[in-house]
Amino acid sequence: MPRFHSAITEQSSKPLSWTDASGNTYSYYEHPFLKSVLFILGQELCERLAYYGLTPNLQTFLKEFAGMDDSGANSYISIFNSIIYLTPLVSAALSDTILGLYVTIVVFSLIYACGLVLLTLSAIESISEQWMIDVALLFLIALGAGGIKSCVNIMGAQQFHPEHHRDLITRYYTYFYATINV
Repeated sequence: MPRFHSAITEQSSKPLSWTDASGNTYSYYEHPFLKSVLFILGQELCERLAYYGLTPNLQTFLKEFAGMDDSGANSYISIFNSIIYLTPLVSAALSDTILGLYVTIVVFSLIYACGLVLLTLSAIESISEQWMIDVALLFLIALGAGGIKSCVNIMGAQQFHPEHHRDLITRYYTYFYATINV
């Protein structure tokens, strides 16, 4: 049975703690929205803006810069989306067994950012190569976008004390899903 401690000390910036059945103790901010959750929501907003800024123009980009026909571009986009929605299975396993949530989010966010930079460079005709588009879309962006999907929502929810912030957890998920659907 978890124990709840709410003793606030002068030195502690994280006054709330929770001890689980295994004896692990977790500390929480009194006001997690201000201390950590806004950053998580901001990161997710930026990721969604990047994704939704990319995908509507992807078919045109593949046809004009990669020289694909309609069916080739559609197949490419289908493979891209398949990778995005299969990758969360891998990242969830990595997060739960090896890396942890925070490191998993950081690693896959950096992979995603590298893919966006490479794709931007591939639009410069003087240096553009087909491999740049393939690596950026089918590996870096798809892996990065999919890799954070299974982790970000959980990371945000873990910023709240299970008993003390019970109502805030529901509010967080409302804000989270509003953010990803902007």
